[in-house]
Amino acid sequence: MKYLSFDIECCDGKHICEFGYVLVDEQFNVLERDCITINPEHKFRLSGREKESDIKLAFPEGVYFTSPTFDFYYERIKNLLTMPDCQIVGFSLANDVKFLSTAYHGYDKEPVEFTYLDFQRLYQGYTKASNRTSVEGFVKGLEISGITLHKSDDDALAVIKALQIIGAKENLTLPETIKMLKKCNNDYRAEISKVRMANLGEKAAKGKIRAQQMFLGRFIKGIKPINKKQDDVFFGKVVCISSNYQKKHFNEFLAIVKRLYEYGATYGGKASECDILIEYQEGENEEIRKTVAKKACEETGRTILFIELEQALKSLNLTTEDLNRVDFLQGDNVSKQRIQREENKKMLAQYSKEKASSSLGDLLKNAGIVLDKYEAD
Repeated sequence: MKYLSFDIECCDGKHICEFGYVLVDEQFNVLERDCITINPEHKFRLSGREKESDIKLAFPEGVYFTSPTFDFYYERIKNLLTMPDCQIVGFSLANDVKFLSTAYHGYDKEPVEFTYLDFQRLYQGYTKASNRTSVEGFVKGLEISGITLHKSDDDALAVIKALQIIGAKENLTLPETIKMLKKCNNDYRAEISKVRMANLGEKAAKGKIRAQQMFLGRFIKGIKPINKKQDDVFFGKVVCISSNYQKKHFNEFLAIVKRLYEYGATYGGKASECDILIEYQEGENEEIRKTVAKKACEETGRTILFIELEQALKSLNLTTEDLNRVDFLQGDNVSKQRIQREENKKMLAQYSKEKASSSLGDLLKNAGIVLDKYEAD
């Protein structure tokens, strides 16, 4: 297996003026290395670009303008990127892919498809840093020497040296280092996802609509449908549920959504486009989604089946106890208890502002908050 690291520099944040690469074997022996300067045929804009950092290049503009254009190097670059038995790894290569796409389009060349590993992500997973680092950051962090930053082949070499240093530290070969970094990255992404879902779940539990919608989307992706008979009332139908119920009883709402998918239905938040609307009425005013669904029936001739919550639960073989059997909003770091603690803090803060004659114990007791007793020895 060979390993290719490449880096691209642009004259204006978009058009390629430099393509540098380093090709090594599994023992880190350099098989090829080059810094290709390219005439971008566009004006250099290295500074003053809105919301973009300044660009630093290794050579004067004249060196680039006197070099061949991208189409001259296209086949060479294509052969590098499609080399058999070769793993491509580079730093923040998503940007470089965009630069290549611009060049393909500009010179009417067929796009080159290739897969790669992004060392920026791998390194973040390895260090568990909250933010992604820069080339300067990992070069400094790993104490890499002999690198001229912003020279494309040197930046590409920095990635190779970083892999070598990490491998030596962990006593791993290059293939093993890549495997270890991929696992670190996957584990780190999973941890971050859990934290984000936990924070999202907390906001959703408090009735934040945007958080509920985001949580719902991710929640649905994790549902595994169960094959049900096709004559079931919900099978193949798009089902919408009362927005009042969603906002005020979100955990129970999720339990219903889960059961709907298990029964072969899908959930849709647009009442005007659903097949079935599960109603839940609170107060005198008609629930907004029911109003929208009725209007759609009148204006478009759609047939929407309206089912009250109690009847829907019966059809789905659910009881009110079932709806609370699982806390779908509870993450590794967030639970209903944490939300309750925040409510307790608010109560204590409110108490400190009030000049009530009752004792603190009476106030908390009236609010339904019970404090554990503690007796000193």
